Amino acid sequence: MNKIFSFLIVLLSFYSNAQEIKFTEEEQEWIKNHPIIEFGYEPNWEPYEIYENLEYTGIVGDYVHIIEERTGIDMRPIPGISWGESIKGLKEGAIHIVPCCAKTPEREKFLEFTDVYINDPLVIVTRKDYHFVSDLSDIKSGEIAVPKSYYTIELITAEYPKIKIIQKESVKDCLEALSYGEVDAFVGNLGVVSYHINNNGFTDLKVAAPTNYKTNGIALAVTKDWVIFRDISNKVFQSISPKERMEIRNKWIDINFEYGINWDEVLKWIIVSVFLISTVFFLLFYWNNKLRKEVGLRKWKEKELNDSLVLIKKQDNEKKILLQEIHHRVKNNLQIITSMMRLQNNTLTDGNTKQVLSDAMDRIRSIALIHDKIYNSESISDVNMKDYILSLANDVIQNFSNNKKVQFKIDATNGNISLDVLVPIALILNELLTNSLKYGFLSKGESEVCEIKIDCFVKGQSILMTYSDNGVWFDNPLSDHFGTSLIDIFTEQLDGKYHLKKNDNGTNYHFTFNLFE
Repeated sequence: MNKIFSFLIVLLSFYSNAQEIKFTEEEQEWIKNHPIIEFGYEPNWEPYEIYENLEYTGIVGDYVHIIEERTGIDMRPIPGISWGESIKGLKEGAIHIVPCCAKTPEREKFLEFTDVYINDPLVIVTRKDYHFVSDLSDIKSGEIAVPKSYYTIELITAEYPKIKIIQKESVKDCLEALSYGEVDAFVGNLGVVSYHINNNGFTDLKVAAPTNYKTNGIALAVTKDWVIFRDISNKVFQSISPKERMEIRNKWIDINFEYGINWDEVLKWIIVSVFLISTVFFLLFYWNNKLRKEVGLRKWKEKELNDSLVLIKKQDNEKKILLQEIHHRVKNNLQIITSMMRLQNNTLTDGNTKQVLSDAMDRIRSIALIHDKIYNSESISDVNMKDYILSLANDVIQNFSNNKKVQFKIDATNGNISLDVLVPIALILNELLTNSLKYGFLSKGESEVCEIKIDCFVKGQSILMTYSDNGVWFDNPLSDHFGTSLIDIFTEQLDGKYHLKKNDNGTNYHFTFNLFE
């Protein structure tokens, strides 16, 4: 059966190629009068359209080459054009053809289309840590990135008006925005998405679900006054055999096809499967019958206890899910606040104001990190102290190291600590780490090692914390000492005290927090 099926495909391909394209006299005259045609395109729609080094390639590029071969027309891409400029040129009549275009009601007002010659599904792409998505309705009122002038904007806007469309210059820009968490999803052609994920290192993204738009039909489009070229192109596309189409696709997208079915192999597996399923059902029936008798004897004694346990477990799970969702929402809201403050900071010109806003963002990020740790941990009321301090320190050091060689050491109790204790300690450490990196290490050269050490232990009824560095802190005459005031406030909140020692060898803070009196 496989051999017969393969032979039929080869025969069909040969017959299709053997047919000479019959152009009408009018079409032949038109071809003669148009030896060169310039066309618009999307330069960054790999693997379908690629424009690099003044050369137009890709899957669609191969179809364009076939049009050239079978008509004698020299097809030339317009150098340096964008997709938005191509659409604008079509509307204004400056451009007459684009070889790759999806048909929409809006575009049909000023364009004519060939038959669809490439079909691919439109899919939804999200980050791997994003919640489950089955279709676009699960995005609800979120944000979706789409390249400018793409027809998917029309589709999504018409069916999901609450979804906000964020327009970017290219597919790669959209996927980068998704990877950075600027948007919730991207909707695009499966072949294009697979190409970018495999070739541009978007390892944190996944194809989450198909859309209800089924396929992304690609056709050649012309202006209303060039309908004759649409008919010429249709005849060329009809002359392309299934074998040629498959070779073009496999050249750019790594997909393997298998012709036919090995019925002997299928039958063997059906028999094995039936035997295994029958055996499993027999064993299940036997054990179920035996267990039913035992359960019947105990059921009346255990019913009340089981009902109570189910109710308690349900209430406990609901409480845990609710609290985790609260922590998740708090973290997200803090991140939104930080993003808004960052945008505001970019518009400021006063240096002092920008610094104050940056310090505020660092403090908010410290609190957001706590909620992130809780959301991703089994506990909903406390966080591992050593793990959190290490995460906080690394985050601050990455933001403020300024090419300094920072050596960080931590020695802490490897146990959980409640939120009402951890939040003040986190904000104190944020101020100390920031001050060390911004002021304490200013005198250090690029080759000198900047050392920071944190010790934090639970001792009986208290927490003892020591913070030290080898920098030389200096008093900023323009500072309002707000950070120092915060350290005093949060130390007092934890019923604690601290001792500060500064010298040429470094700075040392020793805190004692009396928490359990």
